[in-house]
Amino acid sequence: MHRNFDWNGSGEAHGSLPRPNRHLTALAQDVARLAQPLLPAGNDLILGLEASSDGEIHLIWWRQRDFKRVATISAAPDAFCPEDSDEGALQDAAAALLDYLAGRWPSPPAALGVITDGTGVAFAPDHPSPSAEGWLLRHAIGESTLAMILDLDPAGSCGLLSGSQSAGSFH
Repeated sequence: MHRNFDWNGSGEAHGSLPRPNRHLTALAQDVARLAQPLLPAGNDLILGLEASSDGEIHLIWWRQRDFKRVATISAAPDAFCPEDSDEGALQDAAAALLDYLAGRWPSPPAALGVITDGTGVAFAPDHPSPSAEGWLLRHAIGESTLAMILDLDPAGSCGLLSGSQSAGSFH
């Protein structure tokens, strides 16, 4: 799909580990921190954050045990939840992260997203839309690899997904 994009103007394609990007890391840290209240301790939830070509931000929760979608919040920026709510703060942070990440592609995909477990943040350069049919399963069985912006918790809800990645982390 979108395999040959250039991180930071380095001339290296996605299979290579790019040099650290402090701005991307800071945006991902905000997303992971703000996702924590929406991922209660001991849960088996995976949270996806996705931007679509129409400008909407989608917060999507799946159960880790069966990959079933259990909740979705979708809104354009002018209809985000209040900024002082957990959901609104995460929508703002997700919009900033995904906008910055989209700028790393020569031609941004129609839908681009990341997943988080409240500790780490990862995305799939070859399959950039976490809401696509079979996305979670493809990563769980190792058919596709994740690029880690921040390492996912191997003992957390995304452990099955993070264990299948072989490309390493960004930093």
